[in-house]
Amino acid sequence: MGNRATFSGDRYATRGIVDRIEPTIQMALWRAIEMRKARGDVLDYLQVFELSVEMVDGEPLQKVLNRQEQPEHRESFYVDGVQEPFGGVTIWVMDSGSYCTMLFPDEY
Repeated sequence: MGNRATFSGDRYATRGIVDRIEPTIQMALWRAIEMRKARGDVLDYLQVFELSVEMVDGEPLQKVLNRQEQPEHRESFYVDGVQEPFGGVTIWVMDSGSYCTMLFPDEY
């Protein structure tokens, strides 16, 4: 089921993403895909981002796990400058071939 994806088309975010996810986080997710492309990673058409909050030195930090199924990949990173980090949220970024969409799984 894994399709080699380029994530090079126009980028869109659903109304749900725009309303609930601050731009700092949205940009960090797009940047994570760009960094993986630059590194030469094979990207699945569906990139999954799981948001969580991790306490570091008493400060809440926004942690993100990026994963995909084909080929299997898991990588975590932190997003700086997030006003209110939150967890328990999954965001998908899908490459349709001609465009890419950031959405919540329940918007699919």
